[in-house]
Amino acid sequence: MNSGVSVIVCCYNSSKRLPETIKHLALQKVPASVKWEVIIVDNASTDDTAAIAKTEWEKYGLTNPPFTVVNQPVAGLSHARDMGLSHAKYEYLLFCDDDNWLFDNYVERVFQIMSKDSQIGVLGGCGLIEAEQPVALSEKLLKSTTVWGPQTWAADSHWVYGAGSVYRKSILLELKKANWHQVTTGRIGKKLLSGEDVEMCLMNYLMGYKIVADDSLKFKHFVPLDRQNIAYVLKAAFWLNYSSVLLNGYFTLVNNKRTIEQSIKHDLILVAKSLARVIVSLSYQKAVKFRPISVEQKISYYQKCGQLKSLLTNRALIKDQYQHVKQILNTVKTSRALTGH
Repeated sequence: MNSGVSVIVCCYNSSKRLPETIKHLALQKVPASVKWEVIIVDNASTDDTAAIAKTEWEKYGLTNPPFTVVNQPVAGLSHARDMGLSHAKYEYLLFCDDDNWLFDNYVERVFQIMSKDSQIGVLGGCGLIEAEQPVALSEKLLKSTTVWGPQTWAADSHWVYGAGSVYRKSILLELKKANWHQVTTGRIGKKLLSGEDVEMCLMNYLMGYKIVADDSLKFKHFVPLDRQNIAYVLKAAFWLNYSSVLLNGYFTLVNNKRTIEQSIKHDLILVAKSLARVIVSLSYQKAVKFRPISVEQKISYYQKCGQLKSLLTNRALIKDQYQHVKQILNTVKTSRALTGH
């Protein structure tokens, strides 16, 4: 596998966000000894994403790294990333979201970290919130709209957020060869489905790889004004928790304490009881105490609604994915076989 970094930017109607993102890619300080490239994936956009991407890159007059724009007509982040994978030349795949502004040493540090440890399957960075002005939400609520900060949980929980994350092409190709398919699809249009990054991390972990985060990999995570409203915060709370339930099969395999049937039943009872308590509490607060319901309480309610909806809707899907992953793990090469360590 060719040593180097392929930066993949998956885009859906990204024409307004791309200029600043591309600027930060063009300003990367990468030694001549490190090979790298930039791939823009236009994922079923209905605006001029592809044209804007080319125009913005041409502003910097760079002949290196190579810059490519490809089209993926099938909507969904997982499909866009798969298209990026098929065009990538290098082993380290850096998935840079269209609202990620990478610090100028990001690509170089990715190469250094991944090259030094062949057991790292997935590498995460450290996002810093960059809110469009004038800021419309409190700092606390703003943080609920996006991923941010040091990922202190990475080593123990075995996942990192997708923004600015890095994967090994050889592992993803091995999974593709084995016909592994994800239960999560990523965002499709206005549906804020998520979890595809966590799913990829957990699959890497189950194959024997390390999931790590490095705070030296810094980037700004831009939050536009159209995401700085309570309606978006509540919608995100619902879909994030809806999506996380889809990964129950993976967590069952990682924890190895219950069968998948026991895990689903346990979570269903737990979430149903928790939601019932929230409904009773909020109803009493509003009808008897005459106190308004806070945004934080609404977020908690939407989170539990998302979980319960997903558990009731996707039980068969979760069980099928559990069996699928077990089968894949019996056919793919482990980290020891792939790296020789």
